[in-house]
Amino acid sequence: MELLPTGLVRSRIRSRSDMPVQGVDAEIEVFPEYAAALDGIKEYSHLILICWLHEAERGVLKAVARKVSSDLPEKGVFSLRSPVRPNPLSVSVVRLRGVREGRILELANVDLIDGTPVLDLKPYQTGWDCVFSATGHDRTEKIRKMEPAEYREGLIREAVNYHGELCPGVAVAVRLAEEATRILASDLAVPRVSVTLGTEPCIADALVGITGARPGNCRLRFSEGDCYAFASPGGEAIFHLRHMPASVGEILACPGRSLFDCEVRPPP
Repeated sequence: MELLPTGLVRSRIRSRSDMPVQGVDAEIEVFPEYAAALDGIKEYSHLILICWLHEAERGVLKAVARKVSSDLPEKGVFSLRSPVRPNPLSVSVVRLRGVREGRILELANVDLIDGTPVLDLKPYQTGWDCVFSATGHDRTEKIRKMEPAEYREGLIREAVNYHGELCPGVAVAVRLAEEATRILASDLAVPRVSVTLGTEPCIADALVGITGARPGNCRLRFSEGDCYAFASPGGEAIFHLRHMPASVGEILACPGRSLFDCEVRPPP
């Protein structure tokens, strides 16, 4: 096999230890000889970015998700998104913000350090590449070890990936999910958690994106009005909206009690 880099990542992050879990805004400098291959790329909002992790170890078969916590259980690298692996390829979905000078791609959510060789770019197509019904492992222990700000960033990304933008409704949904996670002490995406949605469409979108609840998997219910609820075998958290400020920043910063009233019910 012969792999030739088609460009380089240009990022403010130069060390793997400094990279946030959610990545950063960065650029891809496509080499001049490959610039023609970018024709038509502006039509897509997201791209699949394939890179070579040039600083990664190749002889490691088991590792720990250290960005979250060093005391999580060790797993095989094929079940992790760790950079260490026999063939250190990085495959990620990034948001395309724009194209400059014909060959500079401006991107969001890039978790690659400066100078990483780019191998390929492909358009992300929702109908083919998004498997919303996909399931994964229970992240409850991992979430418990996360810093609150880090968990919030993850919720925002999951909500925005489904809804399309960070609007006030999405911000409220994130606050609801944070509080429900604390009360139920559970990953909200696991099958044992069901979700009841109210009538605000942006909140509903965001909570579906965060939890993966659907009518088809019997985890999604609907109510009339401003009631949102999360239930598990350990109990139920019921929220009634009080106020939704117009500013996303205000929603994310204000006390939860100014946004909603919460009733906690024990398991039946």
